[in-house]
Amino acid sequence: MKKHSFIILLTTLLLLAACQPTPESPVVVGKDQTGMIEKAMTEIPQEQRAMTVKERLGVPERLTYSYHKGFLTIDLDAEVIVPDGELPVLRAFPENFDQKTVTAFWNALVGDVPMTVVVTEEETKEEILQRINWLMKILDGNPENYGYKDRADLEQRIAALWERYRTAPEANSGVRSDGTLQQQTKRNDKGQALWSRTSLYTESLETGYQFRVVNSSDNKTPVKVPSYDELGNEIGYVMTEVVKSAKLTFIKSREPQAPCYVWDQKLNIDDPRPDEADANLTIAPKEALSFAETLLADAGVSDEYEARHVFLIKNYEGTVFAYRVVCEHRYRGIPVLMTGNLQEGDIDLFEEDAEYAQRWDYEELYIDVNDGGVYCVQFQSPLAIGDVVVEASYLMPFRKIRQIMNKMFPILYENETKDYLGTNTDWMYEKKIDRVELGLWRIREKDSIERGLLVPAWVFYAQTKHAQLPLMEEYGAAESYEAVLIINAIDGSIIQRGH
Repeated sequence: MKKHSFIILLTTLLLLAACQPTPESPVVVGKDQTGMIEKAMTEIPQEQRAMTVKERLGVPERLTYSYHKGFLTIDLDAEVIVPDGELPVLRAFPENFDQKTVTAFWNALVGDVPMTVVVTEEETKEEILQRINWLMKILDGNPENYGYKDRADLEQRIAALWERYRTAPEANSGVRSDGTLQQQTKRNDKGQALWSRTSLYTESLETGYQFRVVNSSDNKTPVKVPSYDELGNEIGYVMTEVVKSAKLTFIKSREPQAPCYVWDQKLNIDDPRPDEADANLTIAPKEALSFAETLLADAGVSDEYEARHVFLIKNYEGTVFAYRVVCEHRYRGIPVLMTGNLQEGDIDLFEEDAEYAQRWDYEELYIDVNDGGVYCVQFQSPLAIGDVVVEASYLMPFRKIRQIMNKMFPILYENETKDYLGTNTDWMYEKKIDRVELGLWRIREKDSIERGLLVPAWVFYAQTKHAQLPLMEEYGAAESYEAVLIINAIDGSIIQRGH
């Protein structure tokens, strides 16, 4: 539902723009990136240069807002967070996990635990030889009866298999791993490479540790990968789309907390251990943050990433038993704000590429912690930060941001609520906004998934709950924590997630 909702929202916004009074600032995603950059380069008045960003923009300490209509409730009561220092515009690029980074996380998380390869997509010598033997039998008969063009076509395919056999691994599972990335190449039955990527799938049978890395493949256009029956006939296909979404995941799978999917409340770092926490969770939020900070340091990324926010997480039965520490990329102390929930759902160690024409997932880094320390890490779509486009951006005053916020919440969520809930059942749809922050947000540069911009943005984060009321007592409400409104701080346009 989350993936489709913003498509519906954008359509709704365009329709509403035709019948609503023209607002003071744009209310849909700004496409004129050149114009936006020109606005960002506006010279800051001399009399304002000695002010902090917060003073210059007239940002209040707290912000409140309330909206209730039908099934929909939006309540905002949050501190407004503004970083120290000027906010730049930066170029950014999708990055894969290199061997140095993988080794650093491997040493910090796995250590001396023996790990073996679980599976690779490369065929083994034995598997290829089985296919060759079968095709040789067909070659002795009539290849046309088995879907091949002629004898020469089949001979060409057999020759390609022998070439692959020469470099194929002896086995694809049970091999001891030291954390070295493996090259994967998907080929068609003629031996032609369709795409390549590096990956690592390992586990420990003794401890239940699982460590996975899947880097983005190198295909530039969608690739059709056919599948065949035992006779060599094509029976279907899988589309490998163009996706930038490298993933590094680690989990102690035998922990009772693993895996954790459901967000609970956001905590203050200095809060005591929450009363609603399970009896087995005895540490306080600050201790959870300390575990995450140690991991970042041990993995050698503490100069780039900071452990910033702590949440409770719970299982589907509603038992609260662990903390989730959200870490953020930093540029000169300015945070690259993250979306909240992972774009493609939480941990899925064997997830296939989703079927979209092009996708560039947002960077996310979550570290889940219990009394024993770190037991789960989810690191997705790391960013490489490039050159500075604007050193100190000229930003809209906060009073205009507030006007846009007041206008957009009803426009966005009244229609989403109607679409999601319909009109024939009793539902609750509640957003409690507890964080408003100014930072950097990644947008695509001219709809590219190869390069983007990090632009100053106001991001509103909410705990969202929705449920059918008669079933809520038995099953509880579906919950998430995510960015529910993103306003470009330069020109006031609404940034649509995924753009």
